[in-house]
Amino acid sequence: MNELLQIRETTQQLLNVKANLRQSSESLAQKTDILEELTAERHRLLKEKRLLLELLQGVQKDIDTIAEMEGDLERECNDLKATVDQLKNHDYQPLHDHVNDMRSAKGMHKIPHIQQDMDNQMAKRLQERREEWQHGSSSSSVASSSTPAPQATGSRTNTASTSTTSASSPSSRRGRPKKRRHDA
Repeated sequence: MNELLQIRETTQQLLNVKANLRQSSESLAQKTDILEELTAERHRLLKEKRLLLELLQGVQKDIDTIAEMEGDLERECNDLKATVDQLKNHDYQPLHDHVNDMRSAKGMHKIPHIQQDMDNQMAKRLQERREEWQHGSSSSSVASSSTPAPQATGSRTNTASTSTTSASSPSSRRGRPKKRRHDA
């Protein structure tokens, strides 16, 4: 009887260990699957990180190139500004004044100042840009009229076009060069 009791207890231990082994095996399988998923996700994220770092390095190279170009163009602009000032103040202005004095002495009309020519060219360019912009916006408004657009978008567009038109109008741009001409 004692032996039977011992067999029963040992069998119960075996069943407990078997249940514990089965539970641990299932837990191991689940955790192994999760570990594989996490490892795959880490590799995917590392690959994405490498790609983003390469992209960022490319952007930084572009920034460096543009900064170098900006510096070069800034130097060129400064050199050209000095050349323009030199030509305007030491060559053009005295010669223009001399020619107009000679023409006035003979009763002829004065030659307009170069600033007037520049103002006229600027006004012409601005007018052409405005016409191009209006043609571009009129074709887009035709497209938007075929599909209903939200009311707020239309009012925002109108506000933007009004401010753009007034900011780039020839009369508002002409005022600035005239001031410079009086200063020169």
